Amino acid sequence: MRIGIDLRMIGGGTGIDRYITELFHEILNQDKLNEFVLFFREESQTEVFKKYNQKIVITGIKHYSVAEQLHLPSVLKKEKLDIVHFPHFNAPIFYRGRFIVTIHDLTHTLIPGKKKSRFFHRLAYHLVFWNAVRSADKIIAVSEATKRALLDYYQNLNPGKIKVVYEGFNQTYQMMDKELAFQQISNRFGITKHYILYVGTWRRYKNLPMLARAFDKLVTQGLDLELVLVGEPDPFYPEIKEEVYNIKNKDRIKALGRISDDDLKAVYNAATLFVLPSHMEGFGLPILEAGVCGTPIACSDIPVLHEVAGQGAEYFDPNNLTNMIDVLKNLLNNPIRLEELANLALARSKHFSWKKAAEETVEVYK
Repeated sequence: MRIGIDLRMIGGGTGIDRYITELFHEILNQDKLNEFVLFFREESQTEVFKKYNQKIVITGIKHYSVAEQLHLPSVLKKEKLDIVHFPHFNAPIFYRGRFIVTIHDLTHTLIPGKKKSRFFHRLAYHLVFWNAVRSADKIIAVSEATKRALLDYYQNLNPGKIKVVYEGFNQTYQMMDKELAFQQISNRFGITKHYILYVGTWRRYKNLPMLARAFDKLVTQGLDLELVLVGEPDPFYPEIKEEVYNIKNKDRIKALGRISDDDLKAVYNAATLFVLPSHMEGFGLPILEAGVCGTPIACSDIPVLHEVAGQGAEYFDPNNLTNMIDVLKNLLNNPIRLEELANLALARSKHFSWKKAAEETVEVYK
């Protein structure tokens, strides 16, 4: 087969970027039977993919753009592809070839941002998303929870064309000496206390203001902690940053922004507790990354995080501040349970890999 791969979103530092980079490196390493055409936005994205000796096409077309909808179809058509894999929902409406789309979640559908000026953006989003799930020959969902969400929202969608393929974790993430890890991140980022860690974007469905309020209460109750946040505020959700810093102990928040994989490995390893308080997730990749670093995990009591973390996490109600505080406080005061959770999270993470994800994705191509 001659397979087109849309790699234009590489380099954004998002979960989609991670998915695209990890999955397609593994596919191209494994699959020596099919021929691939790799589509990039610009030349700077191509360097680490040149070693695969596959055709590279520089489109000059940005994702989420008018050109993506109007001009990308003709670029794809020129290559006489058997199928195209769009690793995100933004498949061009006017593309008439066979394609596969990966759907990560429905968070923007179900929990949009508050900016009213985004009305036309949301309208376009719904149109493009609907076309992707309707027109795709196959849909890859990154979890059973995402598959169920698709079927609930698009009730005429055929369940048979959805295949669940779990994500994996980057091999950079692994356990290291906890004291050395803490020394490294203390020197680099000025972190001086035990800390609760959050990794992810700052969007409404991530429930970060609730975590900040829970942290504030824990400090007020006598726990000597810092709150370390990795990830960048989303400009379409300006209210989140305001709410996060609207706490008494805001001086104990360390917002690191986007950091390297090596730094993030140390940040995971040195954390006392990793917390993911989301109302909704498509998969929850930081759960795997924290788990493989041997970091204890507390997270929202929602189906997808049970699906990924299993017994390797303690769960709380993301809508109940008191419950979140109680769960976190009980864990932080119980080092034996923290160690038990760390071991369970480490064992659970071994069930997932990009190698397996690549094998199952190639089966979908077939």
